[in-house]
Amino acid sequence: MISMKGACDLHIHTSPDIFARIANDVETAIVCRDAGMKAIVLKCHADTTMTRAWHTQNQVPGIRVYGGIVLNLNVGGINPAAVDVALKMGAVEVWMPTYHSLAHYQATGLMGGYGHQGADVKASYPVKPITILDEAGNLIPEVYQILELVKAHNAIIGTSHLGSDEALKLIRAAREMGCQKVVLTHPFFNPPKCTVEQVKEAVDLGAFVEFCSGNALSPIPAPISLDLYKEVIDLCGADQLIISSDTGHPRKTMAPETSRMFAQSLTYKGVKEADLERMLKDNYHKLIDFED
Repeated sequence: MISMKGACDLHIHTSPDIFARIANDVETAIVCRDAGMKAIVLKCHADTTMTRAWHTQNQVPGIRVYGGIVLNLNVGGINPAAVDVALKMGAVEVWMPTYHSLAHYQATGLMGGYGHQGADVKASYPVKPITILDEAGNLIPEVYQILELVKAHNAIIGTSHLGSDEALKLIRAAREMGCQKVVLTHPFFNPPKCTVEQVKEAVDLGAFVEFCSGNALSPIPAPISLDLYKEVIDLCGADQLIISSDTGHPRKTMAPETSRMFAQSLTYKGVKEADLERMLKDNYHKLIDFED
């Protein structure tokens, strides 16, 4: 059976949040530590998580806890000033917009939530969806400023809920500028709803690809076929792939079990256990500078 001992997770949602969560920061860290995991990264659509990770780390020894910033409207959107401060305060990942992105709005019809949550998550004031492209389809100047900051801090830039075309333009620019830690976030979730060919392009550009187990196994908004993940592994190899959970939602199990179930299911599709070990554990050493 797949073991979570030494595994990491780049993508866990916890409370407090504007959405219901299954556990708070400390409770989540304890469950992950007790499952033998090495490190987790807390993500929140509505809040930065560097300070939350710092406090959690001080309360839960035996596991490394990290945070980051999501570039939604609550931090000013594509805002280099917010990124600068977040990185100086210890953020390990800068995520592009999630529920405030144009691609998210086009996919769900909602700003600030998801279709299955209903109208109660809608913003109570006018909001404009965020795109990182100008009218000509080029990256806006602020994106390059953010990439320079990410590069200087050797942090991760994650595509998050950008559309697939936006995500690939971001990945290409980040790699050309010398960013070493670039992650295509949950490629088969919508957004970005990438094709297998687009995932291969991201890998060829030098990006890591984050398979989120909670997306694959959850019936809401829709399950994602395990065959897609197997196809990418066969096509690209496992050296630039990681498994995260994207859990925290009450409809999903806690992070360690969700990722274990996903990895275990992939073994039944013929994925080698050695490849899953790389995706759950080894490849994270290329993305996070673990302290001694």
